[in-house]
Amino acid sequence: MDLVEYLIGLWTKPLPRSDSDALAAFCDAYADPVRVNGVDTPLAELVKRARMLQRAFADLTLELVERIETPTRLVIVFWQHGRHVGTLETPIGEIKATGREVRIQTIDVLTLRDRRITEVFVVADNLALLLQLGVLADTSSG
Repeated sequence: MDLVEYLIGLWTKPLPRSDSDALAAFCDAYADPVRVNGVDTPLAELVKRARMLQRAFADLTLELVERIETPTRLVIVFWQHGRHVGTLETPIGEIKATGREVRIQTIDVLTLRDRRITEVFVVADNLALLLQLGVLADTSSG
């Protein structure tokens, strides 16, 4: 199993309806709990986040830009594409569907042990996302 392809599928393709089946799919790739940006996070929370993302965006795809792999680290840089069709939870609150197309650059640094992810440092361009959704005004010109 190619871990990157598996992760892309987990986050972009519909998860099994059953929470236990969805959790089992995440258990194939992640330790439980997994440390995300310094916080121990139960896999049930990752399943919840993936479901929210899949409800918020139609035609969700990940375009891999860079992949760097060692026995204990995997770094992936990718563009996430989708059309905003449902409520998106963000650090500034919920954003109702806008119908807009978005393209967000993300970098994941994954720590691996026995081919499972034990830690994730994720940096996503949330500012670009909020600008694309029209939630924030672009004041750069003028």
